[in-house]
Amino acid sequence: MKSKRKIIYGLLPILFAGGIGMYLYMQNSKTEEVKPEVTVNQYIEHLQKKEFDQLYTLMTPASLTESGMNREQFVEKYNAIYSGMEVSAIKAELKPKVIEEASDGTGNENKNQNQNQNQNQNQNQNQNQNQNQNPDAYEVDYSLQLTTFLGEVDETHTLKLVREELEEGGKVWRINWKPSMILTDMVKGSKVRVKTLFPERGDIVDREGLPLATKGNIYEWGIIPEKLGENPEPMIARIAEHYKVTEAMINTALAQKWVKPEYFVPIASTEDSRVPTALAGVQVQSKEIRYYPLGEAAAHLIGYVRKATKEDLEKDTEGYYRAEDWIGKAGLEQSLEKQLRGERGGLIEITDESGNTRSELIRKDAVDGENIQLTISSEQQRKLYKTLSSGGDAGAMVLMNPTDGNLLALASAPAYNPNKMVTGLTQAEWDAYSADEKLPFINRFTNRYAPGSTFKAITAAAGLMEKVTTADKSHDISGLQWRKDESWGGYYVKRVKSVSPVNMVDALVYSDNIYFAKEAVEMGSAKFIDGIQKFGFGDNFGLDELYLKPSQYANEAHLDLSSEVLLADTSYGQGEMLMSPIHLASSFTPFINEGKMVKPVLIEEKETAEPEVVITPEVANTVKDALGEVVTRSGGTAHSLNSLPEGLAAKTGTAELKAKKGEKGQENGFVVVFDTESPSFLIAAVIEQVNGRGGSHYVLDKLKPFLEKKGVTQ
Repeated sequence: MKSKRKIIYGLLPILFAGGIGMYLYMQNSKTEEVKPEVTVNQYIEHLQKKEFDQLYTLMTPASLTESGMNREQFVEKYNAIYSGMEVSAIKAELKPKVIEEASDGTGNENKNQNQNQNQNQNQNQNQNQNQNQNPDAYEVDYSLQLTTFLGEVDETHTLKLVREELEEGGKVWRINWKPSMILTDMVKGSKVRVKTLFPERGDIVDREGLPLATKGNIYEWGIIPEKLGENPEPMIARIAEHYKVTEAMINTALAQKWVKPEYFVPIASTEDSRVPTALAGVQVQSKEIRYYPLGEAAAHLIGYVRKATKEDLEKDTEGYYRAEDWIGKAGLEQSLEKQLRGERGGLIEITDESGNTRSELIRKDAVDGENIQLTISSEQQRKLYKTLSSGGDAGAMVLMNPTDGNLLALASAPAYNPNKMVTGLTQAEWDAYSADEKLPFINRFTNRYAPGSTFKAITAAAGLMEKVTTADKSHDISGLQWRKDESWGGYYVKRVKSVSPVNMVDALVYSDNIYFAKEAVEMGSAKFIDGIQKFGFGDNFGLDELYLKPSQYANEAHLDLSSEVLLADTSYGQGEMLMSPIHLASSFTPFINEGKMVKPVLIEEKETAEPEVVITPEVANTVKDALGEVVTRSGGTAHSLNSLPEGLAAKTGTAELKAKKGEKGQENGFVVVFDTESPSFLIAAVIEQVNGRGGSHYVLDKLKPFLEKKGVTQ
């Protein structure tokens, strides 16, 4: 018995120690409960990273069941809303708990120094007190900032968490999900609607406010598939024949993914709103488009718009354009695109299940495009284009007011129909433009040409300024060709009329190449270059909107004109000289304005340079008087204009372009003409390929009716 007691007493300490050990083991192996702050931090992290599938795992099953969404639908909803709003960044931050401080009744706060130093500890105590009221609930506020395509959306949200038991034991904190967690005003069934607010494209108007590019309406014909009948193929063939399109074009349009039997499917524009009764399924609707009242007459100046292409979108560095946006593709529509288009706006709103607006989240109003007013006169633009294009000629004419620089008309021919470019060309129309050897899409009033003998007026002015030339200085010239000496090899300067002696006025009247070649060689290249550069070479006159390239008197490699042969050729507007008709017109303004060169102006109220004195009044009047004799003197190259009642001055020129010496090249005819009594207009004109048609005289003949009808006005 005693031995048994000894055994039992001996085991008691062991059992006691084992019990204590088991207790400690169980306590140490017990899983520590996850705190609500951990779930909150996970929520913030996943939200900011747009990890919506991870957000789903943090929500209570009951709240998700209430929402009616499974995991896939949950993620899709978030993605759809955020992508529709174009959310590029999400910033979420917890808001600290605010602890109210007691007042001492004197207006000063009773501040406890220990509380200030341990603010975080007090916040935790406050949260613990909140949890002590309901240990299975937890709330925390956070600020949410979404960066959308319209700007920042700032909201305050509250996260409500509950402590739930897991099936395997233990507890976890989860979030009660509600639609308002996406956006505050959302409830069950709410949707987010994003609208684009489109600006009105600005108009381009003339000096009188008449439209050159504006809103217009066209008729667009299309097909409602279900109305084609039981056997649509023969009807489609009949429709294609009537509207002069291919059956393939119609079938392609009808095969688009969005098409439904009852939908109207637009095909092409038409000028006739009536639909023949024999054409089943065809309907005509009115459609608003960009419209160009002057059509071909101002095509190269105004340009046109078209739907943005894939290439346009790829070049869009600012990310403004979207597929199907209209964008300027030529002329002023292209160069002034940013001013004309305005700025797109938008609206993000929350709707109820029926689509009614609950609240407006953010709005950015569209900014309409600017209206651009030009110095152009619609009347003169029509008349000048008609004058230029008659007879199917290729060329350009510039009409400007020489006293203020206002460009009154800028015509280029042949041209294209800008309205057709908007509504869409048929294949036949496109083929016709493409096959036209005269290149109707070339803008010729900004193109650069060798100006030929019109440039002699500027050479004369340079010589007078350098005191090498005088009005009565004569050269005895025999025959129709001349070279300085044998150092010129086989090169000769040629002239058309054999007159001797010849002074400066005679040389302008009869357009004598040899006289001005002699004067340029005598001046030398340095003085000659200094004299002509003042007339605007290397300057585009601020006409960036026309993409105007500066003119040149020589190629880059020969700017010193060290070759006397090139110097001689340059003196009468050939060699390597290239001038635009706009520059040619402007270069004659010093002869009208007492030596001041007036730069061309196209846009009203655009800041422009002041006229620059390039020659003296005496030199200007000397050249102007001589150009008057080009018209008044019998035998003058512009004498055919002498019958007009106004006092006119002019200079003509014919420039020959040769690929090789000795070959017959293309001849371009030039005329510059202005009125002298009360200067109000100046015209610079060029017609290409005047070979065998009288050279510059052909251009004079075209211009004369325009001048006779007093087609020019201030």
